[in-house]
Amino acid sequence: MATITRLESLAGVRMPDTPLAKAAVDLLEATSPQFLCNHCVRTYVFGTLAVRSIGRSIIDEEIAYCAALLHDLGLVPAHAGENRFEVDGADAAREFCLKHQVAPERADRVWEAIALHTSTGIASRMAAEIALVHLGAGLDFLGLGFDQVPPQLLEEILTSYPRLNFKSAIRDLLVEHCRRNPAAQILAWTDEIARTAGCTLNGQPIPTASQLMLAAPFAE
Repeated sequence: MATITRLESLAGVRMPDTPLAKAAVDLLEATSPQFLCNHCVRTYVFGTLAVRSIGRSIIDEEIAYCAALLHDLGLVPAHAGENRFEVDGADAAREFCLKHQVAPERADRVWEAIALHTSTGIASRMAAEIALVHLGAGLDFLGLGFDQVPPQLLEEILTSYPRLNFKSAIRDLLVEHCRRNPAAQILAWTDEIARTAGCTLNGQPIPTASQLMLAAPFAE
């Protein structure tokens, strides 16, 4: 079982300390490897800094925190299903919220933030809680906006929640997801990962968008 360092604040970002926030930390620890736990906490911190930098404010910090911490649930065995991992994770997180008596509209906000966290050009234009998860995950996963984080803050964040060979570890987890559920990768951003890993569907490589278009049964 992973162990998440529980801080009151980090890099000028306050960590919510409500019963729901604590339960989200407990769920993340119980289901996810340490490297993924650290990534999810970094996502909240980086996302908060990114949202602030573009002049927006987080109205519901508790919901943003839960969405950030639980945004990769769909990649772990306890919550993996038959959909894209973003959707499986969103379903699991909404169920978690409803179980803890979160109002349906707030639980739906968590669902949206997780389901859309890889949707470039969409998530960043939605509610700040949704943008936070997208921007935070994008910074930690792809380095988008890395140059905008002051070095001293970056050092503080990575000292508290180290990366633990994150690049190769998350790739292995994504490959496992693709092999477990190749059909869900069609037209998803993970389709290239699936093809590179040799994943097949009905004995054939995962098709590209161009291949699907050319194979469509229309005359022109």
